[in-house]
Parts: sequence; C-alpha cells; structure tokens
Amino acid sequence: MTKRLDVRTLLIMLAALTIGVSWAAFNLASTGGARNDATVRPLVWTVFATPAALFIGWIIARRQELGLAAFCCFCLYFFAFFVAQRIETLFFTLEEARASGHSFYFNTVLAIHTLAGAGLSLWRALAPATAPAEAG
Repeated sequence: MTKRLDVRTLLIMLAALTIGVSWAAFNLASTGGARNDATVRPLVWTVFATPAALFIGWIIARRQELGLAAFCCFCLYFFAFFVAQRIETLFFTLEEARASGHSFYFNTVLAIHTLAGAGLSLWRALAPATAPAEAG
C-alpha cells in the first residue's frame, strides 16, 4: 500500500514551523549571549515559539486533529527541555555550560524542534485526513 502525500498539509505545517524556528532563533540571537532578567522573555520565546507556531499551522491544515496537535506539540515543547539538557551534560560540565550561558542547550532545543517538527509535518502529510463527523 502506498501512502499519498498531502502537499497542502505539508506546506502549511512546514511554513508554520519555519516561522516558529525563525522567531525562536531571532529571540535567541537578540540576547547576545547574555543571561539575566532582561533576557528571560526572549529565552522563553526561544523554547516556546516553534511548538506554538507548529500547533497553529497544524490546526490550520487539519482542524479536526486539534487533540492530536495539542498533545504532540505539548510533548515537543515539554520533552525538548530534558533532551537538550541531557545532551548538554554529555559534552559540557556544569561550569562550562553556565559560563557559555547554556548556548549549546538553547541551540540544541532549536535543532530538536526543527527536526521533530519536520518529522511531525511529514507524518501528518502522509496520514490520510479524516472527515469531520456529520451532524445528524
């Protein structure tokens, strides 16, 4: 059985993913490597923008998948913290990570969001769309 690619879904979700990753990267770059009270908001956007944008794109592409989109995007947001932190500890000591402002961690979050978001987009584009239930 061959799967048919839903190009519309793929393009909408990838466009939303691109917007989210771009906004996250912009916010990370805007901190200039500083980590203080003034950079909290951009750093929050760094880890939140991509899953939020992907969720919006998913809902635009497939409104009937609201629950699945919410679950998957929340998991992407939530678990990226832990995965990125664990990867950082494999390469850097705590002192080195603090000295760099955890730049490796934040860049790893962006990479995880980009790769997982692209995977989710392709997964949904290859899955058949379900028709909304008829009122009756």
